[in-house]
Amino acid sequence: MRVMLMLIALWGMGARPMAQDEPALISLNAQIGTQPDGFGGETAVVFGDVHNVGSQAYHQIYLYVDIYDAAHERIGEGFGFLVDACGAALLDYALPPEQSQSFHAPFEWFADGEAASVQVHIEAESMAYRPPTSTVTPIAHQIASEEVVMLEWIDEETLHYGVGCDGDVFTELDWWQYSLTDHAVKSIEHPDAHYVTAAMIEQSGAAMITQSGAQNPDLFYGSAMAFPPHARRVVYQNDLHMILSAEPDGSFKRLIHDGLHKHSLRGFLWGARPGVFLAYYFGAAGDPVHYFTGNADGRMLMGRLETVPPSLTVPGVSADGLYAVAGMRINGVSGYYWQSAYGGHQLLFESELPGNHYPAPAVFENRLIYLIRPLEGIPTLQCFQRRTGELSTISALPLRLRPETRAWSWLSPGGTRLAVAVNGAEGGLWWVDLSGGCG
Repeated sequence: MRVMLMLIALWGMGARPMAQDEPALISLNAQIGTQPDGFGGETAVVFGDVHNVGSQAYHQIYLYVDIYDAAHERIGEGFGFLVDACGAALLDYALPPEQSQSFHAPFEWFADGEAASVQVHIEAESMAYRPPTSTVTPIAHQIASEEVVMLEWIDEETLHYGVGCDGDVFTELDWWQYSLTDHAVKSIEHPDAHYVTAAMIEQSGAAMITQSGAQNPDLFYGSAMAFPPHARRVVYQNDLHMILSAEPDGSFKRLIHDGLHKHSLRGFLWGARPGVFLAYYFGAAGDPVHYFTGNADGRMLMGRLETVPPSLTVPGVSADGLYAVAGMRINGVSGYYWQSAYGGHQLLFESELPGNHYPAPAVFENRLIYLIRPLEGIPTLQCFQRRTGELSTISALPLRLRPETRAWSWLSPGGTRLAVAVNGAEGGLWWVDLSGGCG
């Protein structure tokens, strides 16, 4: 059944109690802003949230917005969708009962005036709500249901995580700290955010157009700038897609890798040793993953990206950055391989390989490898012991992974915990207790 729902959202008004004849979908927090239009300009947009207060799910959700001035004259109109944290339209998503999701509705001004209110019309199709089948396991504990895209362990019992778009620089995320002992969650500023000042950005060259020397702030937001845990120097890319490191104030830059303009940087994975990283690159879901390893001191550890065989999965990195766990098909054998910086590779075990949306394997002391792969269609945590060659299954995990989403895993310093995050509308963050051992 397709229905038309309507809510008038005035700035400064909160959500209203729902009367019996009010719609199940309501618009909250509607406000006007702008976003890049893809042509170097900006588009006016109404941002907000849609909340489902009914008992059914709704899909095919479309929003129509009208902008009014103080005299209630209509001065703008637009059309929008539900979106994820990166602003991508969720066209096939069904909004469950008692859940909220962001929307973006680009609009055009067609008369002069100052906006005083926004009227949001919501058109949607109802459907019976069927709670998603979720694997229940006593060793996996959910921390958050937001789009968690970055995480750092402080110790075995404390971590902090960033919520937002997986393409955003760390200073654009909302950061939270979580304690595994008392389950306390508190909002924080990232411990390294205070380093990122206008002077630091300018000195690092992260926002500089190399040919002209002019500053373009948008370049910084695409720099993937990150401070490795427990290391002094910062790592980032510039407008020529060179990977560099610098001191916290942006000085003493060192080139780590260049010639990467044909590849799309998707992020850094950190080894257990301070400053060690794996930079990985792919375009879309299903693409092979190119990568190299280095450290924040300015050294390349695994040779140039073009000399390292690409992985069909996001590879994991060893503590020292001299090895990676890559998913490859070599001489007809598909599986996980121990790829060496010295050019060789060793088959760990044969396996059908998940896509690049699955988490990278996590390596502990170069002897234990924790990996998540689908078994009978269910994301399952396994452990491989390099000394014995034994692969054991630890537990199925309550993750809903789609090809268009991404997932990550982070091993705690002592190897007793594994944090796992998935982005997208059905994403979240879990920690897994590994104290039971590997198998």
